[in-house]
This record gives sequence, C-alpha cells and structure tokens, in this order.
Amino acid sequence: MRALALNTGMDIHLLDHIAPLAALLDIPLWTTEEPNYLLARQFYPQVKVEYMPDLEYRLGEIAHSYDTLFECKYWQAHLKQLFKDFYQKEMTLVFCPHGQSDKGFQFPLLAPYSIQDAVLVYGPLMLEMLNELQIPLKQSIMVGNYRLKFYRTHQSFYDNLLKKRLPLDPKKRTILYAPTWKDADDTVSFFQFGKKVLAELPQDWNLILKVHPLLKERTPVEYYRTLLYAESKHNVFVLEDYPPVYPVLAASDIYLGDFSSVGYDFLTFEKPLFFLPTDRPTRLYSCGQILNSNENFYTQMENPKKLVNEQRKLRKWAYSEGVDTFSMGGKIKTVCKSFK
Repeated sequence: MRALALNTGMDIHLLDHIAPLAALLDIPLWTTEEPNYLLARQFYPQVKVEYMPDLEYRLGEIAHSYDTLFECKYWQAHLKQLFKDFYQKEMTLVFCPHGQSDKGFQFPLLAPYSIQDAVLVYGPLMLEMLNELQIPLKQSIMVGNYRLKFYRTHQSFYDNLLKKRLPLDPKKRTILYAPTWKDADDTVSFFQFGKKVLAELPQDWNLILKVHPLLKERTPVEYYRTLLYAESKHNVFVLEDYPPVYPVLAASDIYLGDFSSVGYDFLTFEKPLFFLPTDRPTRLYSCGQILNSNENFYTQMENPKKLVNEQRKLRKWAYSEGVDTFSMGGKIKTVCKSFK
C-alpha cells in the first residue's frame, strides 16, 4: 500500500512524532508551513520532506497516489467523505498520538480517538486510559516506542547537533525543565512556578528550559514575563524551535516537569524525576518526587530517591517493548494491512 505522512499547521512539536514515523516506514512527509519544512530538513534529513502550502488543492493528487494518510492531528470525519464523494477513494486516515501523558481526565481531550479510522497506540497504558474514559476505537495497532528506536539508530547525529546548540558545562549537573502548555486540562506549571525554578537555580547546575511551543504561541505575555528571570542566569539554556526530544533527555541528569508527555519519555533513562506541586498527582508521579513549594526546589533535588523499579514498571506499561512493527527496513504494507 502507498502511504503519506502529513504535518499541517504550525505545530512544530509534532515533527518529532511524525518525522521519525515517516523515516521508519520509509514514506514521504508533506508540510504546509515553511518554518516546519525548514526544521524538518534540518533535524530529520532521513526523511523525504516536501513543502506543500497548497495542500487543500492537492486532494486529487493525494487520492491518486496514496491509500493511507498518517498525521498527529485528529482527522475530521468530513475529509474521509470528501475523498469518497469527489474522488471515489476509500482513504484510510491514521491518527498518530504525540506522546504518552496522563492528560484527558479533566476535559474530553481524547474523545476524537473514537472517530479515527485507526489509531497508533504505544502500549497497554493508552488502551487502559481510553477504556477508563469509555472511548472506543475502530481499529488500533500497538507500535511501542518507535521514537526511541529512531533516536538510537541515529544517536550520534542527534547528540552532536545538541552539543553544537547547547554549550553545557560538563562539570555541572544538568536539569531539564519541560513544562507543558495551558490546555483545556489546565495542567501548566510554568506561570505558577517558573519564576521560582529560574530564580533559585544554583550556579553549579545547568538548566535546560524546553517549553511546549504552544506555551509561547498562545500565552506570549505570561511566557516572556516569566522568562525575564532567566536573563541574568548564564547557566540557563532556553531551547526553542528544537523538535528532537530524546537527545535533550540523554544530556540531562534530572527531569523536572508537570503533566508533559516528556516525563514518560524520560523513563527510558532511569534517572531521577521531580514534579512541581499539584493537587492532581497522576500515574507518572509515582516514578518521582513532588517538590514542596515552601522549600528551595534545588535543595530538595540534592538527594533523589531511587525509584528505578517504579520507572521500569510504568515504562513497560506505557510502551510495548519488543514491538518490531516499525523496525528499520520494515514494510509499510505490513502496517497498513493491519487496519483493514
């Protein structure tokens, strides 16, 4: 079968999910925005990327050339009907999630899963979450942690890219703070605790600040106001317009976060996780320690608990290990057949 991956709109963070998928399946990736196209060319040279700003006028071409479409955004039901009515094409529209997290219980963020032709799922945890939320799936396929496989295949390339971007002092411990954005679940920590995280940072630590792109895009005033506290800190490295996640995790000694899916990604490295205060601790929080806002954050992180067993257990639950569907050299036909 013939397949195409799409990255529509300005969501650059989705590139680190759709581009590795396209590379591992050996299928082309079309982007509709020039910045995304340039970032994809820079960070994912393994992928055949094409810039298609007029995508809405190319549906006939797509119908003629492809049978299956992959994207990290929910497919709308009318698009499938459009292909059928105008081009007599029964197109398979596959949704690829962009990270495992514990979001979706406060607001029906995951409800559209039920109307997708097919959904890629990382492992049993995602299926259990959907079952708890009473969201049925038409079809699904378990893919494991394909982004990690992609990173390990090209690790030297990505690690070298990061070294050029971030001049980290190797003598210092490096902490990664990766706050999520202000979504419908309202799980953002940056505006409440970002100032404290930046202000209390000791000189003998490196801090990588990798915020969700939508945090800056949708709440720019609050974002830049908080970022002011990093201006005088020479050991704070703000990482923007940098889609790859795993090389950043590999370079970090400690993770600090909230409800971001990056926390689940960090489980791979079996290093300490810390979480900013919340009244809604989730599954992931069992793998780390919740900080006390009344005490210095970094003092609390000096002697982290060893929770490797908890991390391994949740990681295996979240990502089906041993899945080889997306191994390098795998055939797209094998994947697409599972949706029929």
